[in-house]
Amino acid sequence: MSAFDRYYKREKLISRKLDIEEETYAKLEDLSKNVYDASINKLVNSAIEELLDTEKIQLYNMKNKRYVSRSFLIRQSFLEGLYELKAKYKISINLLVNISIKNIIH
Repeated sequence: MSAFDRYYKREKLISRKLDIEEETYAKLEDLSKNVYDASINKLVNSAIEELLDTEKIQLYNMKNKRYVSRSFLIRQSFLEGLYELKAKYKISINLLVNISIKNIIH
């Protein structure tokens, strides 16, 4: 085991525009600025990875929520995994990403 094993190998990053719940995005901004030495992109990728590992799909109330559109660079393998979950659970990629983030920050 190498000290470098904690880092990802280079992988193609794919730009995707996603609608993230406004309150959730604000929490990501705070975590990125004040808690972790990581960009919002990296936090989102970590949340997606956790969702892909656990498949912990918890639907939540989406009524009266405000969303912000942002572009994210998502690792190609994670995006492929999201498409598999989308087919399996019949849930949009936007909702899957929001669920993944909520699972981590709440």
